[in-house]
Order: sequence, then structure tokens, then C-alpha cells
Amino acid sequence: MFDGMSLFIGALLDALIGPNLFVPGEPFLLAAGYQLHQGIWIGVIAVLFGGFIGDHVSYWIGRYVGLPAQKKLVKWQPKTRRPIARCRHLMGKKGNYVLAFARLLGPVAWVVPFIAGTNKISWSRFTLFSTIGLILGVGQFVMWGYLLAYGIDQFPLLNQVKLVLVEHQYTLLAITVSAIFLYLGHKLRWRLLFTKFSGVFFALMLWANYSHFFLFADDFAKKAPESDNATVVELTDLAYKVYPGISNIYDAQAMNVMFIGENPRDLMLQLGWIENQTFSRNEIELKDYIRLLQDKTPPVSDLFWNNQPQEMAFQLPGDLMRRSHIRWWQAGLDSSSQQTVWLGALSYDDGLQLTPYSGIVTVLHSVDPNVDQERDNLAQQVSEQFVNHQIEFAALSEPVALDDDHEYYTDGRILVIRDSLAL
Repeated sequence: MFDGMSLFIGALLDALIGPNLFVPGEPFLLAAGYQLHQGIWIGVIAVLFGGFIGDHVSYWIGRYVGLPAQKKLVKWQPKTRRPIARCRHLMGKKGNYVLAFARLLGPVAWVVPFIAGTNKISWSRFTLFSTIGLILGVGQFVMWGYLLAYGIDQFPLLNQVKLVLVEHQYTLLAITVSAIFLYLGHKLRWRLLFTKFSGVFFALMLWANYSHFFLFADDFAKKAPESDNATVVELTDLAYKVYPGISNIYDAQAMNVMFIGENPRDLMLQLGWIENQTFSRNEIELKDYIRLLQDKTPPVSDLFWNNQPQEMAFQLPGDLMRRSHIRWWQAGLDSSSQQTVWLGALSYDDGLQLTPYSGIVTVLHSVDPNVDQERDNLAQQVSEQFVNHQIEFAALSEPVALDDDHEYYTDGRILVIRDSLAL
């Protein structure tokens, strides 16, 4: 996209007093990092050299025509008044640090070389510390350009940070707006500030909840890759945990049932289970939610396995506080039988609790930690009503105790149900 000369000119204008108020240097620095990933070093040399020349030209402009030029600059661009004042203050207190870290200080970086010249800082001192700052400032964007070219997915930690930020964007926005409201209220000395702040924060968190469930929940299903029916899987290699969010910061929940056959829907319905709607798979509006509450079949909140929400969910008849329910995911083809493998997370809702969930804090059902009891109850149901279905308990996962990462306990055995047609 940029040749060496373009990168040099872009970095030069980004560092040169006056043009740097209009020319953003970041695209040129990111492009140099992108080229570095391709094995092209000339881009990095060009932006470093351009930034070096721009800094020094700005320094000498300030050295020879500092105060008159400063007055003209402020008159021409009033927005420079604050950076100049802040820069002069910092330069007087900690000049070397300002020179070295100017490019990390936002708008202050626009005027540091110019102010250094105006204040008659020695050229040797300016050269030493501004070169350190140049390497730090340019280097950070070159590094990000390199990482973007390499692919953030290649860095698990960065990818998780990205997932957390994306998943929590509405909560973070609510917190930011609330913090700004609190700051303004403190500065303006509003009466009953804490009460007003609490009301604003509560309203914004309600908005984040409403947006998550009724506006954007179906985006998860659209963005998540559908399971590939042709993918052959080994049962021992599957992950038998699910999470209430796409990032790995949440406590795991148990995956404790497996169905091998075309589809578990017919089995569940014949056993008397009721198919639920889910926020990610159904377009649920507030009026639909109220109607489902009245029918005592509220929508099932989404859990995520391999970053995708369940494909279907069922519950036994119950009330709004307590019910057995199961979510199902399609995992691929069993390597031994070549039949479709479905994984199920079966648990029992026992009351309500405030809990972190998929980027928000909301009220959800509290899950009974004894997930083995629900698994055993389903096994008994199938054995009593479907003698032609084969069931077994397979030790496919590790036993789990209640700890900081799990809110359930299990002996690790998975209930495996084989469809009569798959035998």
C-alpha cells in the first residue's frame, strides 16, 4: 500500500510542527510493521528516519523562531494552547522524561520538539532523549502492525483480551458513561450526587441487559461457525465443559450427556420434555419473553461450547424458579460408528441469583451443583421408556470438585445414549 518514500513523508509530516496537527502518523507506522512481517525492512527505516528528521526540524524551528512562532501557532490553531501549556509545565519539571516519553503522551507529542527548541534545551540532550522516544513511539505502532499482519489469533493472550473487550463492550460503555457523569457531578457539585449516579448506573446496566438479550443475542449464532456434520471426532478428545460467555474468564458448567444418532429432539419430546426458545436462535422480543414467562417456559440463556451457543434446549415441566433443562450442541461424526454426535449440558435450576454472564451482570437461575443427579434421572427415564435405546456411562471427562473454577461437582462420567437406529 505504501512505498518507502511514502512512509518516510508520512512519518516526517507526523513529526513536523504544523503539519502534524493534520497528518496522522499511525497508518504509516502500522504499514511499516505490516511490511516488516513480509520481510521488508525499508519501511521501518523510512518511518524512523522521517520521524527523526521531523523532530529535529521542529526543534530548530523552535530554537530560532520559538516565541513568535508559538503565538502564531496558537492563533492559527487554538487547540494547541493546552498541549503547549502542558508541555511547558512538564518540560520544566521533568524535561528528560518528557523528551523520552513524549510520543506516549498523546497531543503533547505534537509540540515537544518545538518547545524543547524554544526553551533552548541543548541539541545533544534533545537528540539523545528524543531518539529514545522516537524508538519507543514508532516501535509500538510498528509492533502492532506486525501483530495485525501475523494475525491476532496466533497470540492466545491477545485473542482473549480482544474477546473480553468485545464481549463486555456494552458494560464497559455503561461504566464509562457513569464515571463521566460522576466526574461532572463532582466538579459541578451536584446535590444528591450519589443517588443520581446510582440511578444513572442502574439505568445503564438495565440498558446493557436489554440490549444483550433482545437486540444483539442472535448475533452470536450468526457469527459462530456452525458445526461441520462431516467432521470426524474422537469421543475422548471432546471438551466436556461449557461456559456462560465466549471468553475464558467465566466458571465452567458441566457437559454431562451425549446422544449418538440423527437428532435428540424426538427423544426429548417423547420423554415429555418441552422445547425452549433461546435468545441466540430465536428472535425474542420483550412481549414474547413475558408470554413465555406466563407459560412457565422462559427462554434458556445461552451457554457456549467451542465459542458457539447451543442449537436447541429443552426443559421438564416446572415453575419459574425450579426446572430441569438441557442444552444440545452438534459435535460431528463419531469415528467408530460414523453417527452424529450431540453433546448435552443437563442441570437443574434452583432459584435466582445475580451473576456475571456473557459480558453483563444479570439475574439468572442458580444451578444446582449436583449435576450427576440430573444425569442419572435422565438415564432412568430413557431406560424405562425406551428399551431399544442403548445407554452407558463413559468416563470421558475428569472428576470435578467445587472450586474457584467450577460451580458444580461430578464423578466425570458422561451419559451416552445411542439411538435405536444407530445401533
